[in-house]
Amino acid sequence: MKSEKPLALITNDDSIDSHFLHVLVEEASKFFEIIVCAPDEEKSWIGHAISRHQKLCPVEKNDIFPCTAYSLNGTPADCVNFAIGNLLPREPDLVISGINLGYNVTLPMILSSGTVGAALEGSLLGIHSFATSMSLPVESFDEIRKNLGKVDGKIAESLRNSAKMSAIYANEWLHHPNHEGLPVHNLNFPCDFDGKEEPILSYAGSLKLGSLFQKVENENYHQLVYQPEWLEQSEPEIGSDLWVLEQGKPTVSRLDFADIAGRKHLEP
Repeated sequence: MKSEKPLALITNDDSIDSHFLHVLVEEASKFFEIIVCAPDEEKSWIGHAISRHQKLCPVEKNDIFPCTAYSLNGTPADCVNFAIGNLLPREPDLVISGINLGYNVTLPMILSSGTVGAALEGSLLGIHSFATSMSLPVESFDEIRKNLGKVDGKIAESLRNSAKMSAIYANEWLHHPNHEGLPVHNLNFPCDFDGKEEPILSYAGSLKLGSLFQKVENENYHQLVYQPEWLEQSEPEIGSDLWVLEQGKPTVSRLDFADIAGRKHLEP
């Protein structure tokens, strides 16, 4: 017998151990039957990569989730493709990827994001797909990542509100079948989101990041160094995802990868 609730596959790129993932699962379970398949370790900045030679081995994690859950030694997009083809009892009604530790706005970050890459895989498979991310204070970003997303106080409240709104948005969209196409819905929430305002429809802004790699001191190699000030140095386009987020408001861009900036989907 088919479940009364729609079936949601939930994943992320921050790993199965991310606290942000667990909060999303808790809130999404109010609307959906949930199955989790997420990377066994962090897979940020990997985009829509699909493993060519990796031997994929799912591991059950039902003891740490209130639902069926697996970790997978692959990419976020692997998790979606593998779960749909090998783990789920039926095709899911939707894919939700997140909540990412940090924002995913502007084209360079969107195309590099494993969170968005997982949602893209769902969309390419013909499934309603949602990527959701939350901005973090610059001064706390590294510490929060080290703690696997464990937060408290105002940031914990914002996380809970972001998870609730992500689930509400996905549920409302799922029950409005008249919308054309299967864009990736890329949601981003400010770090002080109070849960009162629905995401504002925007488009994926442009941003020039320049060189991403810096030489490591006293070592003979270079490594990616993320610099939050990249966004501060850019004047965002009015109406873009970055512009909305900088107003302290939640944003959603609908990414139709036939029109990469999503501008065809500005209408509600």
